[in-house]
Amino acid sequence: MAFSVLCFGDSLTAGYGVAPKDSWVSLLTRRFPSTRFYNHGICGCLFSSILEDALSAAAPPAKHTMLFLMGGTNDILCGIRLGSLLQRAERDINALSRHLPVILGIPPLTTPDSIAAGWQQDWQYERTNEELRLYGDFLRRLAADLSLPAADFQTAIPQQNAFYSDGVHPNAEGHRLMARTAEAVFSPLLISQ
Repeated sequence: MAFSVLCFGDSLTAGYGVAPKDSWVSLLTRRFPSTRFYNHGICGCLFSSILEDALSAAAPPAKHTMLFLMGGTNDILCGIRLGSLLQRAERDINALSRHLPVILGIPPLTTPDSIAAGWQQDWQYERTNEELRLYGDFLRRLAADLSLPAADFQTAIPQQNAFYSDGVHPNAEGHRLMARTAEAVFSPLLISQ
């Protein structure tokens, strides 16, 4: 029976800014042809909505299914308090991991092009990246505490405009880096199934 991976997230999972065939989820589909990857990424989604969708998918739990989960960038860009984001993420990721295998995604940082593209103001830029770093640290600790694998896109993608289409969303080269990072995380999980 084929294994399924349900990928929940925002535009970073949906593949905003690149052709569908170039998104990291599509690249993974080609690298693991016997696994079905379902991209449930929704552009503009806050992490609370992503978590609610993932919780719905996990009940009742399905055999031969894993969840990939990444969000939080929109929350930080919208000015939602980091403490609220962390509290919600910890509670719901913990609950999800009791039902299905969960792989966490750690979102990348932004670059100065995000200001020109209108995703944030210049006064937000440093704060956004500092909160994304703190959020990344939190997700790494949470993954370790819950023994969850994590695809760390924050460290995989250099914080350089050459890897982004608009300072927030990776371009095709950025998605190739994301796919390589995710492949290293998924390989041992899928081979053992």
